[in-house]
Amino acid sequence: MKRWIVYLLPLLLCACQGDKMRRELQRVDSLNSCDALLDTITTMPEVVDYFDLWGSDNERMTAHYLLGCVFRDQNNTPMALRCYRDAVSYADTTANDCDYRRLSRIYGQMADLFNRQRAPRLEIEAGRKAVEYAWKAKDTLSAVIFYYYMGDSYHMLDQMDSVLLINKQSRIWFKRIGYDDLALTTLMIDAEIYLRKKNLKEAKRVLDIFSCNSQANRLYKKNLANYYLNTEKLDSAEYLYRTLLYSSESENGKETIYQGLLSIFQLSNNADSVAKYAKLYCQANDSASFQHSADELTRTQALYNYEEHERIAAKKTQEAERYRQAVFLLIVILSVAGYASYRYFKRQKQKQREELRKVNSTYSTLLSRYHQVNMDLTNSQQNWEVYREEKERELKTLKDRLTDYQVKSTIAERWSTEQAMLQSPIVSQLHHLASQVVVPTRAQWQEFRKFAEEHLSTFYQHINRRDIGLTNQEILISILIRLQFIPTEQAALLDVSKQRITNLRSSINQKLFGEKSSKTLEENIAKLSTKIL
Repeated sequence: MKRWIVYLLPLLLCACQGDKMRRELQRVDSLNSCDALLDTITTMPEVVDYFDLWGSDNERMTAHYLLGCVFRDQNNTPMALRCYRDAVSYADTTANDCDYRRLSRIYGQMADLFNRQRAPRLEIEAGRKAVEYAWKAKDTLSAVIFYYYMGDSYHMLDQMDSVLLINKQSRIWFKRIGYDDLALTTLMIDAEIYLRKKNLKEAKRVLDIFSCNSQANRLYKKNLANYYLNTEKLDSAEYLYRTLLYSSESENGKETIYQGLLSIFQLSNNADSVAKYAKLYCQANDSASFQHSADELTRTQALYNYEEHERIAAKKTQEAERYRQAVFLLIVILSVAGYASYRYFKRQKQKQREELRKVNSTYSTLLSRYHQVNMDLTNSQQNWEVYREEKERELKTLKDRLTDYQVKSTIAERWSTEQAMLQSPIVSQLHHLASQVVVPTRAQWQEFRKFAEEHLSTFYQHINRRDIGLTNQEILISILIRLQFIPTEQAALLDVSKQRITNLRSSINQKLFGEKSSKTLEENIAKLSTKIL
């Protein structure tokens, strides 16, 4: 038992490690789904290493994605993007069980990070993938939202007609799936574009639709203030801009407000206010520009626009190393298990052979001794009563012991008439081989069957009948039983297990005598032999 524990210990440890890693993967995944910060999670590198070696494609994708989310919450954008790229490389989009929902989320996260880095072209590329896989996952709402977010990328590229087309299609889809409030939010982007194009009529139409359907929000107020500015309703515009200024926290938001106030005071010829807000506008503009410097953009794009062949080569190298480690560990496990199985079955075989040898050796010794005593008694020419009685007692004792080995066989009553046959060379030779657990040669088996045909011709012809249908092994066992070979001898000579002998004996009893059990076979054969004779 201790040896088996040693052999199975690597398998048990591997299974326990797998359960631990999967629980941790599920825990971090649940935290991420709840929008919890993952910046303090330290276990994900270990989880990634485990699933790179043992996980499925979906598990590898999830592990690398969650590691990227950890870097995302640590504000390490380059490493987060690298992990997301690794995650999508593990997705097998040709498999039936590909997790398209997760894949769309990963591309959505990439698009969001590219948006923060002001890399609109990279954002559009990732956004299209997010939309494509969301549709494949039948996640309609996510597909429409990802599509709507792509408008911001075209906005940064100053492709306003594309933004208007995206907003229009997004409104149609949002209304179709019952999200009228989201459809309404797209109007504010349209209003901003119309104002930029000086299309005040369309801008007013959109603002009126929004004001009638929802409470005013910050974007609505900003667009309305811009509309008042363009229609020279300066007091209304100034009021809205100042309201927005007091509630604004980001430099980007203040930059737009300062620009609006500056325009108002330029139109009203207020020189002091113009100077004040010109200075504030410049400061806000410099601050916003600093936050999105060209160096950061260049660094991010350079990191992810590397040559495709280098990425593929690195991936193949990693996969080759992972498979090499897996194959090596599998070979070790199989070798240990194979060696343990070999040792176990070898010990069982040796134990079985030793048991057969002991039983058959004892039986062969008793049988030889019986024949010797019987011969001494038969050849005795002197009427020595004491000697005769002693031999008879010994003969009776040996006969009783042999009868026990033959499972109450009735052939013991007929031994006195068959001594010459039972002591024939081939029969004695097979008893000796059985005592040593040695299988007879083909020539010895042929000699044995020829002996049976000559000395047990009637019995042999009966069991060899075609309508009875005994197999070759069953015929040999029937002859061995007729010649007083016990089951353990039969197993040794035929090189099969004792259970196999029991099954064959049951089959013989069924075919010859119509009885399913093997217990009465010796008695039935003895009766058959008597009846035939």
